[in-house]
Amino acid sequence: MNRTDHSSEQQTLALQQELDLAMQHHTAGHLPEAENIYQQILQTDPDHPDALHLLGVVSHQKGENDRAIDLITKAIAIKPDYAEAHNNLGITLKELGRVDEAVSHYRISISIKPDFAEAHSNLGVALQKRGNLDEAIASYKMALTHKPDYAQVYSNLGGVYKELGQLDEAVTSCRKAIDIKPDYSEANYNLGAAYQDMGTLGEAVASYRKALAIKPDYAEASYNL
Repeated sequence: MNRTDHSSEQQTLALQQELDLAMQHHTAGHLPEAENIYQQILQTDPDHPDALHLLGVVSHQKGENDRAIDLITKAIAIKPDYAEAHNNLGITLKELGRVDEAVSHYRISISIKPDFAEAHSNLGVALQKRGNLDEAIASYKMALTHKPDYAQVYSNLGGVYKELGQLDEAVTSCRKAIDIKPDYSEANYNLGAAYQDMGTLGEAVASYRKALAIKPDYAEASYNL
């Protein structure tokens, strides 16, 4: 091994250690610390796909969605088969109302990583927003195939069934979400909405009250109650 190879390996190791530290801060919610380290990595290696992607995720979390799109798009240009980056680009695009583009990136993410439960779930959300309810159900079911204890998906699936008037299925799905995650305010809200449509108002009231006990500022639950 020559000196250049050894130096390159040392730099790669040092950048990975920095990335690991940044991700620890990021996971803990320490966004400024994570952002600073991602930027330091990019000063050394401007084409570092993980640092570009994760700095884009921080930007999205800070509400800087245009910057997030630029950064994540750069990461994908460098690493086209980056499933997580396609998924997070989809999340950002959906938040900006660019639902068709979001759907496209979720599908790319899934084509790269077919067992990516979060991407299947996010695709379901986007399809539901677009009104493609049968496709949304199929996506949610794929997410559950790969992650059977995915409470959010059961809750969202309950919401789709409610939209379709399949109220027994809606109740069953919401109850599964609550069994997995009892303090899930949205699942209790969706359960209440399904009961309300069924005309079982006592159960609806109890579910809305549970949602509000978990999340006291839940305006929709308060209004429906």
